[in-house]
Amino acid sequence: MNQGSIDVFEHYDLPFETYFNKGVNHEVQVHDEIELVWVLRGNATMVCDNRNYLLTPQTLFMINPFQVHTIKSSDDSMIISYRFKKEHIKEYNEAYKGLVFINRVYTLEELAIKYKEVPLLISQLIKLLISPNQSSLIRYKIVGYYNMLIYELYTMLLKERSLDVKKKDVPFLIKRQNIVIEYLNKNFLGKVKLEDLATLIGISTYRLSHLMKEMFGISFREYLFNIRFEYALRLLRETELSVIEIAKMSGFSDIKYLNKLLKERFKTTALKYRKKFSGDVGNYYSDSKYFQDFFNELRLCIKRFDKLIDPIISDSY
Repeated sequence: MNQGSIDVFEHYDLPFETYFNKGVNHEVQVHDEIELVWVLRGNATMVCDNRNYLLTPQTLFMINPFQVHTIKSSDDSMIISYRFKKEHIKEYNEAYKGLVFINRVYTLEELAIKYKEVPLLISQLIKLLISPNQSSLIRYKIVGYYNMLIYELYTMLLKERSLDVKKKDVPFLIKRQNIVIEYLNKNFLGKVKLEDLATLIGISTYRLSHLMKEMFGISFREYLFNIRFEYALRLLRETELSVIEIAKMSGFSDIKYLNKLLKERFKTTALKYRKKFSGDVGNYYSDSKYFQDFFNELRLCIKRFDKLIDPIISDSY
């Protein structure tokens, strides 16, 4: 199978798809999703709406939905493509209807100076995606950072068109999101109240309810429910505890309710799920040299990002 046709992080069920490609030679393509192309190594020629663009190492290019494009790259190239699922960014498309991303090549240096939040958030996303800790619980951090990145990309679009836009304090938002996630991940098995978390981060319960939706696309209650369910799934895969014990430990009323959830999500029962996935610790790609080549290159990119971003963030905040 062509490795470039695989959504690398599909197991996280994210609102975007990620494709790793080497030596690309894609003929005419058209799709209904926004795509961010990032050249890690080598050179690539992008033809978009009959215009040629040269992408060199550490450059990015935005492609709009239904935009005709081709891309050809050198044999030594390493390219990442991110496809933004249209269902997730529907509200942005509606809010900025009629606006499209400008076709041009962005360098990391330019982004670090003019739109520092974009490389900062990309760096945070990469750190999580290639982390050895592949726990499903970090999915919510990834989604939170991604939502911030989408906002900042649209902010970049508006600035490129010399339009006014509300500025966000991204380092502060990252810090606040991490506090929320760490608190919930630490306390989800006990009695967690919206009021307690709101007090911890210094905002009202009303604002926190809206903030949860902004960050993760789900409510406070849904978030709590999801991490309890993920915890139950992990216990089923990795322990020999009885299903009754797991249901109680995960905060579910009884085994019937847990089985109901499993049937809705996986069309199976707790015992059948355990039999199928027992011993699966979520090591999805560590044995693939193809993927590991990209992970190693991305680790080098993170170091470059940090060198570019740190002094700029320090001066600005």
